[in-house]
Amino acid sequence: MSSLWCHLQRHGVVLVWLPVLLLFPLLNLSGDVLVAVGQVALVLALGAAAVALVITGRVRVLLPVLVALIVLAAIQGEGWQTIWGVLAIVSPAVLHGWRLVLAIGAATVGVAVSIAVIEGIGDAYLISVGGVLLSGVTTTSFLRLIEAVEQLRRTREELARVAVAEERARMSRDLHDLLGHTLSVMVVKAQAVRRLAPRDPEAAAAHAADIEEVGRAALTDVRAAVDQMKTLSLAEELDGARRALDAAGIRTSVSAAPSEVPDIAGQALAWVVREGATNVLRHSGAATCRFELTEDGGELRLAVVDDGIGGPVGPGGPGERSGGLDGLRQRLRAVDGRLDVRPGDDGFRLEARVPAS
Repeated sequence: MSSLWCHLQRHGVVLVWLPVLLLFPLLNLSGDVLVAVGQVALVLALGAAAVALVITGRVRVLLPVLVALIVLAAIQGEGWQTIWGVLAIVSPAVLHGWRLVLAIGAATVGVAVSIAVIEGIGDAYLISVGGVLLSGVTTTSFLRLIEAVEQLRRTREELARVAVAEERARMSRDLHDLLGHTLSVMVVKAQAVRRLAPRDPEAAAAHAADIEEVGRAALTDVRAAVDQMKTLSLAEELDGARRALDAAGIRTSVSAAPSEVPDIAGQALAWVVREGATNVLRHSGAATCRFELTEDGGELRLAVVDDGIGGPVGPGGPGERSGGLDGLRQRLRAVDGRLDVRPGDDGFRLEARVPAS
């Protein structure tokens, strides 16, 4: 609808002046009745050609026709020279660049020559010539302003669409990172409850209590993600990952050399710990896993290494890990970090690097 309104504005700005410009020749009809009828027909044909050119934009066919009719009309006598203004106001609607400059220049030269030849150079000569030039420049400026406004409108709509898409991607990434890990832990602990219930009810009850605690934490995480207030603690995530992996029967070690980690870097690496632990729980089939946090050359390096099957394999087949890893890469890029994934026959290595400062 907005695009249609823009086209109507463009046409209206041009066509509204046609009756005014065509009125002057009609007030200066000359000769007998037959000649006057021919002149009226010429004016109507010229107006029809101008309207058709503006609406259809068929420059190659209709512009030469319009120019020929204007030249024919301009030699009819005094009072007809203002017909060159039709070319000056129509050209901006269908031409751009040097072609538009040439058309407006041709209209200006045409009115200057025809007035000088037919009427002579008088007091109003410069006013008539300047009027045609000014009409072309003014119409061009106004049409380009309309085009700029329309372009800004389309850009605003596109930015809004991209913003919505990015927000959906962010929410999807947050929910994947939050719930993927939490639900994996709950599944592992539920399996432990099932195994321990017949022979060790107290241990099974402890795992069941952990499931309740993890579930409550998941609800808090979801609310925080929706409110865009979710922050993670690297130390808490490392401790939680170790406990979750130990509960799944995966021997886990944590090696953290740096004593202090900046908040922004720590939050980014905490997401790496969460995603890495989730992948080990869900996909690896590993017996051991280790988390290595070191500082090297002004960078913090976090590696999650397991001795599982190596490549990403799960119910979805090869590549199932890619969704979470893509989310990690986006998070790390936001803090000038990077992610390296090295699957192999002897296990899987997930390594993230972020600036230490």
